Amino acid sequence: MPRGTDWPVLVSAVLLSGAIAAAVAAGVLRYGMEPAPRIAGVRLAEITADYTARAATAGATAEDVRVWGVALEAALDRVAAHHGIVLLPARAVAAGAPDLTPQVEAALKRLLVPGENR
Repeated sequence: MPRGTDWPVLVSAVLLSGAIAAAVAAGVLRYGMEPAPRIAGVRLAEITADYTARAATAGATAEDVRVWGVALEAALDRVAAHHGIVLLPARAVAAGAPDLTPQVEAALKRLLVPGENR
């Protein structure tokens, strides 16, 4: 059992331990964790439906469709990397996330122009 004069030492030790634990926790939260990724949506169903309608009327070949699919994937990758975000189909995104469909469509058009695949 501690003597009457030992209490200030015990209280100081407990307070010092608490302060150190708080400082370590704050450091881990500030420097040890990656920030959550930002999320944006893209209306993939709309982009795909539009292409499918145009391809059907233009008589696109299987190779044309494959090239378009590869270009769409590359456009999605480029827009996501450029904005530092995760792109999800618009229907899977809750309200409030930005819609980057126009940026994806623009990147897709650039990729499909011969000689401009930057």
